[in-house]
Amino acid sequence: MPERSPSAPRTGRLAARADEPAPIAEGGPTRRRLRRERTDLLETRILDAAVEEFAEHGFAGARIERVSAAAGTVDRMLYYYYGNKERLYQAVLAKIYEDMIGAQREFVTPEDPVEGMRQLVLHSWDHYLSHPNLVRLLMNENLLRGKHIRQAPQVVERATLPLLQTVATLLESGQARGVFRRDLSSEHVLMTIMSLGFFYLSNQYTCATWIGADLMSPRRRAAWRAHIGDVVLSMLAVRDEADEAAETGEPQAATKPRRRAAVKKK
Repeated sequence: MPERSPSAPRTGRLAARADEPAPIAEGGPTRRRLRRERTDLLETRILDAAVEEFAEHGFAGARIERVSAAAGTVDRMLYYYYGNKERLYQAVLAKIYEDMIGAQREFVTPEDPVEGMRQLVLHSWDHYLSHPNLVRLLMNENLLRGKHIRQAPQVVERATLPLLQTVATLLESGQARGVFRRDLSSEHVLMTIMSLGFFYLSNQYTCATWIGADLMSPRRRAAWRAHIGDVVLSMLAVRDEADEAAETGEPQAATKPRRRAAVKKK
């Protein structure tokens, strides 16, 4: 049997062993940690692909094989991590709400309640605008009458409760300073803020058709952004007696004028 030259390349199992990475130095990352990191990366890819799939096709039209292909894995791994399509969809809903929580952490409440409320409105709009899949997924889930999100109420509560508390804090601060009306609830204010942003984006295609304009042009988006800030602050502003008398038909009483919430153009 001819001898192998010392310089000849190895093949087969011996070659595989020779090409293995050197043992991990003491104090470095362990194999368990590396395995966990690879698992986390795969789950992230799966969820990102699933967000796109469910946003584009809805729950009924989404396909596991398209998700696995987009994530660069196989169907078996999706079933291994999530069990079935419904649980994967629930994980997607949880993810978009977790993203909302992350965005809320970036919001710093200004001391001035008027400016704080304006910034909250703009922050909400910017998040909807930068997360179009959030809008589409929520539209799809509402078509299903909230069937899946009701199974994870704690996820929704974690996302919405801090936002509701922020609105309540700003509203109470403005009321204490005499610049916000006292007959409004934080729930109504939050629903108004959310609806002004959500409706524009969720109905952009039909509205653009009958308006005859591109609602997503930079100029129109900027104009709507400023408009909804003014709308919310105008709604919150303390009304003088003339305003109230005009609405109720009652005669105006002579009272001391009250300060109104300033509506600044930005």
